Amino acid sequence: MSLIVHHAPQSRSTRLLWLLEELGADYRVHYVDIQRRDGQGRVDPANPHPLKQVPAVEVDGQVLIESVLIFLFLTDRHPEAKMAPGPNDPRRAEYLSWLGLYNNVLETVLTSGPPAGWNDVQKAAYGELDRRWRAAIQDGGYILDEFSALDILLGSLLQWFRGAMPAGEPYDAYVQRIGARPALKRAWAKDSPDGHV
Repeated sequence: MSLIVHHAPQSRSTRLLWLLEELGADYRVHYVDIQRRDGQGRVDPANPHPLKQVPAVEVDGQVLIESVLIFLFLTDRHPEAKMAPGPNDPRRAEYLSWLGLYNNVLETVLTSGPPAGWNDVQKAAYGELDRRWRAAIQDGGYILDEFSALDILLGSLLQWFRGAMPAGEPYDAYVQRIGARPALKRAWAKDSPDGHV
């Protein structure tokens, strides 16, 4: 399998580098520029993402976009790494549910402005996500007991934007725990073309 990651430094595609390092995957990084929210950057014609964003991966000449789908695809392609329950694993439904919660609750609610502007449905969804996540990571745990792709997907958001979830424990210890992973350090070393973050 030929795998190219179209990656912009210090962006959402950094967590994809982390996942690939945890998977032990063979991949190549193609650095692209993106238009940032603060106006920095530019639209890069060399970026194959249809919206000129990241992440995008090219697998045997086909482009796949959207973090959740890329994570699902890659963990299924690398079952030996045990970073996600496989299709016949009893925890597969829980894994897929967490992917859905990330995409449809966490990302959606956080991009809809400050909590004061959330409607009752958004507040309830966020509260349930907090309850489930908090219960999973209490006492040094991870979302699926063992460290998994979910901890990269959800946990990386806390690394970039700690205010995504309530202050204090167990989130603070969780961020430190996942931040100590050797694969994350390897990913950071590849984050920019010159190896600097």
